[in-house]
Amino acid sequence: MKKKLLIALPLASVIMFSGCATLFDSKQTISISSDSDKRMKAVLSYSDGSKPQYMTIPGTTTIKKNGKDLKIESANNEFQPLIVETEFNKVVLFDILGGVYLGPLSTTTDAVSGAMWEYDEAVTVHEK
Repeated sequence: MKKKLLIALPLASVIMFSGCATLFDSKQTISISSDSDKRMKAVLSYSDGSKPQYMTIPGTTTIKKNGKDLKIESANNEFQPLIVETEFNKVVLFDILGGVYLGPLSTTTDAVSGAMWEYDEAVTVHEK
């Protein structure tokens, strides 16, 4: 019984953490501010042309990680456009714990879903 448990526990934990960035870290909250005191309307869009998201700056929004750069533009031409580039998501390092067999599978899952990448948590746009 103990031998089976010693094998089952590590195996279960490896399977549980497969693709952990996709499972636990697929969305991100970003705070966007400006160098002005005005409230401004912004359009957030990904470089892949997916559906844009609208918000008021300053403010906070939750976006889906998809591995594409995020473009922040003014809806009324009030500030300069800003590109927020993706950075490596450190949560993906847990995929390595999956070892030789499941590590490549979970890393591939995170890469395909875009969860392998993250954005700056706070960005500032500059008024024109």
